[in-house]
Amino acid sequence: MPRIHVLERSYETDLVIFDKDGTLLDFKETWIAIIQELIYAIDAYQPMTASLRERIEHALGIYIDKREIDGYGPLAMGTFSECNALIAYCLYREGQRWDKAQNIVDLVGKQVFGPSTRKQSVKAAPGALELLKSLKSRGIDTAVATNDKESDALVDMDFIGATPYIDLVVGADSVANAKPAPDMVNKICSSLGKISGKSILVGDTIMDALLGKNAGVMLTIGVSGIVSPDVLAEHVDVVISSLEDIT
Repeated sequence: MPRIHVLERSYETDLVIFDKDGTLLDFKETWIAIIQELIYAIDAYQPMTASLRERIEHALGIYIDKREIDGYGPLAMGTFSECNALIAYCLYREGQRWDKAQNIVDLVGKQVFGPSTRKQSVKAAPGALELLKSLKSRGIDTAVATNDKESDALVDMDFIGATPYIDLVVGADSVANAKPAPDMVNKICSSLGKISGKSILVGDTIMDALLGKNAGVMLTIGVSGIVSPDVLAEHVDVVISSLEDIT
């Protein structure tokens, strides 16, 4: 069986499962740009007052002017549908009828989360493409498990040039239960003919760590960034500073 090296240790595996945002993608560079566009787009349907902007940022756990993202917040840990509901609630608090608030979020989402905006905003994390290429050359399968939509994740992987090196992408809408339930890992292993107990999961949040634990993977690797190394170390087996620590 092929091996990977993480820091100073070696592990046998034939499947590495990656989270998307914050792991294969540079979380801050990608999502600060996208949420900024979202706020601009909402203004066409609901005046973007300072209080509404602040409410949306706090609801999602992102602070654009400070270029900060809360690693324990909904944007980092939640599903796309949970984030949409929070944005709709912010509009409801501004006086929009609930059904109209939901319609605005749907319309804006199609505009902002579509391929054109994503293409301008999506940035690969340092070492991501190099690692995916290296794993593929050694016969190690790779997959993506994300709480984003599967279709959007596929677009993101295509934009950063990762598609040829990824065997399967599974989103929150691909399974009955999103992270941290084991459904994503179970689907990936079943589809690729792998065993979770011989697989490795790489992510950047506690939600990813819980996914790996719940699915019984062999090893969980945490990429520090929006969550501090000390906190990640309480939940994962190994903490790294970037994907460049995996060879």
